Amino acid sequence: MPFRSKEVLDAWLDEYASSGSGGAGVAYVADQETVDGLDGGLVIYPLANATTSVYLQPIAVGAPDWRVTFEAQPEVTELSPEGVYDLCRELTNAADLCAFLQRKSVAHVAGLTDDD
Repeated sequence: MPFRSKEVLDAWLDEYASSGSGGAGVAYVADQETVDGLDGGLVIYPLANATTSVYLQPIAVGAPDWRVTFEAQPEVTELSPEGVYDLCRELTNAADLCAFLQRKSVAHVAGLTDDD
């Protein structure tokens, strides 16, 4: 199975969710048009406490490194202190998921997993 295919990423998200990590089950793999037959590996992480969402994606084709990208915010977000704490938890969870996907990608590229 191709690296970063929807099937592989869905399986990795299921594995992450079953680990009991915070924010599990929120993220999903975007349906994308493939470019040159390659899957983009785009994972959406919607934020409940902001008017924008973030997405996670590999930095380049074949590279195991992932990044979190913040979409432009369409409007101002005003939060109470509790809301800011909630947003911080969401961003921490997005960062944890990004780190998990990077670890899985590094292992996949190194041939240490049988996720192909």
